[in-house]
Amino acid sequence: MPLTKTFSAIEVEQILCVCVLAFFAMQGAIPGIAPNEANEMTHMAATNLMKVAGIGSQLLINATIAMLVLGYIERLRHFAFALQWTAAIAALSICSTVWSQDATTTARRSIPFALAAAFGLYFASRFQIREQLSILTSTMVLLALASAALAFFAPSIGLEASQGHHGDWQGVFTQKNACGRAMVFAGISLLSAGRMNPARYAALLLFTVVLVMSGSRGAWLIGAILIFCFGLLCLLDRFDPGSRVLLLYGLAFAMIAGLAAAWFCLPMVMGLLHRDVTLTGRTAIWHQVWIAIRKRPLLGYGFSAFWQGMRGESSNVTIALRFVVFHAHNGLLEMWLELGATGLLLFVLSYLRAWRKLWVILRSGGIRRTFWMILFLLFIALYNFDENTLLTFNGIFWVLYVAAVANIEIFSLEHRQLSSLNNRAVSIDPFHRPSMVRI
Repeated sequence: MPLTKTFSAIEVEQILCVCVLAFFAMQGAIPGIAPNEANEMTHMAATNLMKVAGIGSQLLINATIAMLVLGYIERLRHFAFALQWTAAIAALSICSTVWSQDATTTARRSIPFALAAAFGLYFASRFQIREQLSILTSTMVLLALASAALAFFAPSIGLEASQGHHGDWQGVFTQKNACGRAMVFAGISLLSAGRMNPARYAALLLFTVVLVMSGSRGAWLIGAILIFCFGLLCLLDRFDPGSRVLLLYGLAFAMIAGLAAAWFCLPMVMGLLHRDVTLTGRTAIWHQVWIAIRKRPLLGYGFSAFWQGMRGESSNVTIALRFVVFHAHNGLLEMWLELGATGLLLFVLSYLRAWRKLWVILRSGGIRRTFWMILFLLFIALYNFDENTLLTFNGIFWVLYVAAVANIEIFSLEHRQLSSLNNRAVSIDPFHRPSMVRI
């Protein structure tokens, strides 16, 4: 009986995690329910009922996270070291209420943002990496199926309505690019989960179809790059540690050379993607954002407090560009705007620390169990070039960034502990977390 109860409890937790992650994947913009965040999907003003339902769904998700976190508070205290700089970013977002240009919005959104970080730590420490990927894949399959259903049976919600993109799928997401981004993420989650089987091939086909139908060319390109990187990781896994280090240095040099060549050949690359050199006006946005950053360089304008249309400092950006902007279209600039150079530095420290920890593991024999973290860190780097994926209220990628960093810290500790066993032969499941650091 106790064993049955234990399995039932685990299954309930997994279902709750799927619900929480699905909410974050949609940025809280549930079609027909959530308020202003869903306007791009429903193409209508939010009604009072929608506002009430949206607030209710937010409170329900926050309560669910609080319940999960409090239920394993001792475990989270044991694994608190795995948060590292991400905890400082969450704390800074709350503290920014003091100097925010919209203190009410910052206070209202920074607390759930910090709570989402706690959920990321819970997710990483509660489940084995195989279980994490299973939960993520299940979540994305449900969202992909729902997106296809909306595109076919409720096109007024499921299809993009902006000019020039009629017919592109946005599904349950706020717009087509968000849909494409989610499917790229879904694909790398599935590929990282291990050996493929018929069910996983079917899921991969589903993600690919939705990705193609989204019409997001940027997602197509980033998806192709990440699949190429996945192939390289599989190749590296076949080499011994010594040869792997040489190959990694060669790949790093090739990547830098490739980025430099892409920069100098930017007009040709943009032409192949049918996009202009200004990245659809993004360079003009970045210029105006930089002007705003220079006015508050150290601490920024407060978490989620800058973009207010014709109110506050964002009005100057809107007037200069002659259209309303909702984010900086660059993850690093967005961090600098909201949390200043302090917040940006904290993120850079966390990102570089993650790669430094991974480098040690990559040089050893434990490369396969880090596939997910490597691909996700690359995903974050690629997508934060012309979009904001991290510092987003109700955004799934902040949660998963915290979880990825926590996984890396835990794996690094395990690696050190295993190395201290005097090179004894230890057989490890690449997706299994050894029990030596578990409670």
